[in-house]
Amino acid sequence: MDKVHKNLESEGRLNLEQYVSVSLVDVVTEKIRSNIYSGKYLPGQRLVVREISEELGVSHTPVKDALNRLVSEGYVVALPRRSMVVREYSNIEFIDNYDQRLMIELYYAEEIIKRGKADRSIISDMEKYYGEMEDFLHKDGELAGLTWVNCETKLHRRYMEGCSNQRIYDLYCKLDTNKSSYMMYLNNNKLPLSLEFLKKNNEEHKALIEAIKSGDARQFGQVVAAHLVRSCAVYAIDQISTRRFQQMKENAERFIGSLDEQKS
Repeated sequence: MDKVHKNLESEGRLNLEQYVSVSLVDVVTEKIRSNIYSGKYLPGQRLVVREISEELGVSHTPVKDALNRLVSEGYVVALPRRSMVVREYSNIEFIDNYDQRLMIELYYAEEIIKRGKADRSIISDMEKYYGEMEDFLHKDGELAGLTWVNCETKLHRRYMEGCSNQRIYDLYCKLDTNKSSYMMYLNNNKLPLSLEFLKKNNEEHKALIEAIKSGDARQFGQVVAAHLVRSCAVYAIDQISTRRFQQMKENAERFIGSLDEQKS
C-alpha cells in the first residue's frame, strides 16, 4: 500500500483529494455562516463540532476547518479549552466603530465628491448595488442576510475606494460595520433585521447616490451622518451607550449642523 501511495503522490493525484476537501470545507463554512445570519446560531451560542457534523452529515474535520475559517472572518470566537461560540457584539463596540466610520466619511466628503465627478462608474456601480438590494426587498420568502450585507458593503466601499490615504481605507474596511450592524441586531433581538429596517436603509442608500450625483459635499455629509446616526440610535440602551451615542451625534453636528433640524 505504501508503494501505491507513493506512486499516487508522484503522479500528483493526491492533489485532487485536497481540492475535494477544500470544496467541502467551503460548503460547510457557507452553511454555518448562513445559519448565523438566519439566527439559527445566535450570538453567544456554543458551536459543538459533533452536533454540527451530525446535522450536516459530514465528518468532524471539515466542521473544525470551517469553524477556524469563521474565526478568521470574525463570525466565531475561539474560547479557552477549545470552545467555539458565535461572536457577541457590545453596544459600545458597535457605536465606537460607527463613530470611526462617520469620522472617516465626513473628513473625506470633499474627496469622495471629486472622485464621483471624475469617475462616473462610481455612481453607476452604486446604482447597481442599490438596484440589487431593491430587487431583493421585493422578493418573497426569507431574506438571506449574507447576500444583503455583501451588497451593502460593496455599495459603501465603492465610494471610499481610491481614498488618497490607503491606510485609512484599510481601516474603513476593517471596521466592517455593515456586517456588525446585522450581527448587532441579532445580538440584541435574537432575530434578523426586519424588512422595514432594511427598506429604510436602502432609501438612505439612494439618498447617498443622489448626494454624490449633486456634487455637494455638504449634502453628502448630511446624508451620511443621518444614515449612521440612525443606525446607532437603537443601540443606545443604557447610560454608557447613550452617552457614547450622544458624543457621536455631537461630533457629526460639528461638521454638518443639527441633525434634528434636518429631520424637521
